Amino acid sequence: MGKDVTYKLKPGTALSSEEIAMIEAARSLPVEPDEDNPEIDPVATPEQYAALMAAVARRNQRIAKRQQKLG
Repeated sequence: MGKDVTYKLKPGTALSSEEIAMIEAARSLPVEPDEDNPEIDPVATPEQYAALMAAVARRNQRIAKRQQKLG
């Protein structure tokens, strides 16, 4: 298992040449699907996609109601 590397970037801080090289190297890596949390595709998993859209609609309704109470 590899070592976890974390950075805390501050606004306005320039990236080092090493950091830029790491980012460029990461661009060439293949995309690895997350088996624990697969992408929700409307064609491959229409039931999951419909459930996601329904959940988003309910969330948006709750947000709209809160904004109406505040506004």
